[in-house]
Amino acid sequence: MYLNTAKLIFLIFFSSSVAFSDDKLSNVIEDIFSDRKLDSEPACAIGVIENNKYIFQSGYGLSNLEHDIEITSDSVFRIGSISKQFTAMAIALLEEKGLLSLDDPISKYIPDLTKYDHNVTIRHLIHHYSGLGDYEYSDYPGRFVNAVGEEFRWGNQDYMSNQEIYSLFKSLPLIMKPETKFWYSNLGYGLLTLVIENVTGVSLREFAEKEIFGPLEMNDSFFNDNVNLIVKNRADAYSLIDGNKKEYVINMTNLSNIGDGGVYTTINDFIKWDNNFYENILGKRSNDLLIQMKANFSGKNAENIKKYNEVYRDEDTYAFAQNFDYKKGYRRWSHSGSWVGYTAHYSRYEDINFSAVVFCNNEEIDAQEVSDIIVDFYLDSMK
Repeated sequence: MYLNTAKLIFLIFFSSSVAFSDDKLSNVIEDIFSDRKLDSEPACAIGVIENNKYIFQSGYGLSNLEHDIEITSDSVFRIGSISKQFTAMAIALLEEKGLLSLDDPISKYIPDLTKYDHNVTIRHLIHHYSGLGDYEYSDYPGRFVNAVGEEFRWGNQDYMSNQEIYSLFKSLPLIMKPETKFWYSNLGYGLLTLVIENVTGVSLREFAEKEIFGPLEMNDSFFNDNVNLIVKNRADAYSLIDGNKKEYVINMTNLSNIGDGGVYTTINDFIKWDNNFYENILGKRSNDLLIQMKANFSGKNAENIKKYNEVYRDEDTYAFAQNFDYKKGYRRWSHSGSWVGYTAHYSRYEDINFSAVVFCNNEEIDAQEVSDIIVDFYLDSMK
């Protein structure tokens, strides 16, 4: 019954597309989950966008295993590092308002920041060129510990308050000189949260609601800075505890830091973010804001980097939390996200007005792999 429902939804949303067969796409997506028991496992919500409308959207699997609640296009997922796009947009909006400059030192806005040996700017943080390490990995051994002094676990086993984790963020040193090389840093986007909040005098959650989610009418989207908040329609995140028996346990973080990965949203909301890249309605409604979102560290449009087909992304093609490259000859903007039991992927192909959005609440599902299968089918069908 579950897959029949998905097919019905597919026919409603996809019948007008001329790019490829509705049955074929439906089969491709169903094949992705063919080895899963969707009536008893967590999985994904999927949206396929063409010409600013969903031509396909559906949920697969359960958002809550205990109560047998199915995933739908209204299920709320944490999207991990895709959240960085919204943090970057918040910075771009503040620059547009004249409240900061990308080349300002972050110490100007975070007065109790540890003293670095080199100047670190907002631009450095946005493009991962700051020289800061990443808190998720091994760049700061012994600095992230739990209450008993053991290595901190990022799931629901250990806890730090917002004050504690941001104080720790502010105390961490550079691990290299700024601009030495591209070094992906969640820590950097954590510090951008403090920049935004100290400039505006309100929380990032409040600023984003007023300046981003509100104007876009993304009514079920927000930066969640309170992990104890009851979230209506939330898809709980799961991890396997026994791979052989497919036994799952809820696995969500106890941390409330947000700028690097704290956005909660839905498939139905996210299309409004996608559409805004074609016609901006934020801030002064200027196209300049969209140009800024595509600027790389050097301030150039990353699309002007002359590379083709499956190129390796590097510092030259990382814009405002968007990776630029080519896939099958088409220009692609994309970003992945993951946080504890959630995975996510978003890719946008502006030349053909096409995007794929995948949100998953199952840690073992690679959202980018799911997205790539869908995108490959779509692009191949255009030949």
